[in-house]
Amino acid sequence: MTRLDVRAAQRLAAMGIDRWERRPSAVPPEVVAEDIDEARIRLLSGHGEWVLVQQKPWRGEHEALLSDIQALLGADRCRFGQWAEAGQAGVGPAEMQARGVARVLSFGPPIEPLDWSNLIEVPALDALASDAEARRELWRRLAPVLSD
Repeated sequence: MTRLDVRAAQRLAAMGIDRWERRPSAVPPEVVAEDIDEARIRLLSGHGEWVLVQQKPWRGEHEALLSDIQALLGADRCRFGQWAEAGQAGVGPAEMQARGVARVLSFGPPIEPLDWSNLIEVPALDALASDAEARRELWRRLAPVLSD
């Protein structure tokens, strides 16, 4: 801190105003810069190399179907996320890879067309719950990845 910064901090403290300092990002700036114009994912609960993502917030809908999908992938290998628009909070593909994410399973299309090698787009959960052809499509898309 410079002398001026110290004085400013002292004045703010005297007024009862907390001073916030920006910490350096854990991700190198060049990684974040690459992701800035792409869709991002807000990572929610869970951990593991699979991110189950959709556009709308998770509200516990289709719980039995989701439990079956998690059981197939490994419940401890799944986390949840929600699509975010470019530049909003969330992480991009390079940052996700740095966090150990190997696959993104998108229920319904992403917010914008993406060319992510680890993205697997399947029908939305509403379609999967009500349409046998949508469920067949889910398994057709997952089978090659699960056999690796």
